[in-house]
Amino acid sequence: MSQSGVANPRVEMAAVGRGSGDLPGPADVEYFSAAQAANWGETLRAFARFVALPPGLRVLDVGTGPGLLARVLLEGGARWVVGCDGSLPMLQRAAALAQGGGRQKGELSPAAEAPTARPASGQALESPEAAAGGASERAGWVAGDVRQLPFSDGAFDAAMATNLLFLLSNPAAGLAELVRVVAPGGTVAFLNPSDVMSVPAASAFMDERGVTGFDRFSFVNYARLAEEHYRLSLGEWQALAAALGLRDLRHQARAGGMLLCVCGTRAQA
Repeated sequence: MSQSGVANPRVEMAAVGRGSGDLPGPADVEYFSAAQAANWGETLRAFARFVALPPGLRVLDVGTGPGLLARVLLEGGARWVVGCDGSLPMLQRAAALAQGGGRQKGELSPAAEAPTARPASGQALESPEAAAGGASERAGWVAGDVRQLPFSDGAFDAAMATNLLFLLSNPAAGLAELVRVVAPGGTVAFLNPSDVMSVPAASAFMDERGVTGFDRFSFVNYARLAEEHYRLSLGEWQALAAALGLRDLRHQARAGGMLLCVCGTRAQA
């Protein structure tokens, strides 16, 4: 696969964007894998239900991490899904979990081990899905930066990013790229913390529901991260989406309004 477009969902582990030597590292991979296996996993599944893509689409999941949303989209009938992330270790875990039926590390069969990443050479790895059955035949994993995605204009029918845009110094730049790589009439959807997200609010929300342990820690930690970055209101996200050419906007608030899901359609050319 080259930057000229997406011919098929083959795996491309070329170091684009942050590259193979940067964070997240192994500890971060374990953290996000555990988060997606816990309450965050239900949040991603709820996000997929909210977006409600019809079957048979070409879908891009940017900031895929360990790849749960990509697998959920495949289960929902996507033609194929490309998971894109700036971290090669994350993509390796995503590929392994896709081959292993979504099981966490330590439960994978030897045949489901992820491929070893090549150095930053611009060359694609041999596709791991060729040796595996099931959903992995329709999944690809691409290293890339949301601010400059390595895909041609209109390459996908839908693109989404969860818990990613708010981290950027310029969220509009990332959202503009999501819009660019979706064909006119296609879907763009994203999930971010809202302007009411904070550590005190997240702590109170967890305490009111009796949530303890890792689930509580990961949600409060997410709030701490949100406080350090952008916490836009629904109106601000909608205005940004509209300015970038998205129409028919709809939204869903979750976790007491602290999480915002927004979905829209790219205007016809």
